[in-house]
Amino acid sequence: MSKITMFASDNVLEEFYNALADGNERVLRRVHIPRSDVFYVREKIHQDTGIRYTLDRVERAMYLEGMLKKRDVLDPDREREFG
Repeated sequence: MSKITMFASDNVLEEFYNALADGNERVLRRVHIPRSDVFYVREKIHQDTGIRYTLDRVERAMYLEGMLKKRDVLDPDREREFG
């Protein structure tokens, strides 16, 4: 069985529901849905600063701060341009 390549998106919920509605199992399996904490933290940062970071950036920061486990993060060892 080949490994499924997942992708990060800021429209994760829309992509998930569209794939679900279309019955597209291939896309459904590829959507990475961050833990709910990531959405809450991102929204709080946005409310406090006016800056809306990507889900990937917030998830990565939370992982590096020890708030998420490695298994909860998409590609935790992949280097990002933002750090």
